[in-house]
Amino acid sequence: MKLLENVPLLKQLEIINRLNFFNEFTLSERQVLLESFSRLYLVHEKHHAFKRFELDNRLFIVLSGEFIIFKKSQLLELGRVGPGEFIGEGAFICHKEHSTSAKALKDSILLAITPEAMTRLPNVIREKVKDKIIEGMSARISTLSNFIEDNI
Repeated sequence: MKLLENVPLLKQLEIINRLNFFNEFTLSERQVLLESFSRLYLVHEKHHAFKRFELDNRLFIVLSGEFIIFKKSQLLELGRVGPGEFIGEGAFICHKEHSTSAKALKDSILLAITPEAMTRLPNVIREKVKDKIIEGMSARISTLSNFIEDNI
């Protein structure tokens, strides 16, 4: 991953304004989020955002691109994650190593959120981020439940 530096705030706002993850946030809340996190990363095609067993407790919101999620072999795909979705939530929440790997299928941009940055956010914004994480994890559980049910 390559840290993207000197990306103007206006350009960052333009990117996140297109994503469902940020729909519930006001413009000023989006600005606070970007100023608080302000860590954008470029992950080149065929490179990893993180690998299984790495210790990295950042949550990554996919701003552009697409990632394949897998455990042992990328031939056994667990899922794909695209713009407005997130990866690394297990390590972020539990402060443990990653249980899966995430590899870019094309050049992708991620917004990294650290647990420390989350604690510094105003309560209203922090609660909205938490709600979005819960909503996203609930959708994943539902998708996985349907997959399991269809394949039994």
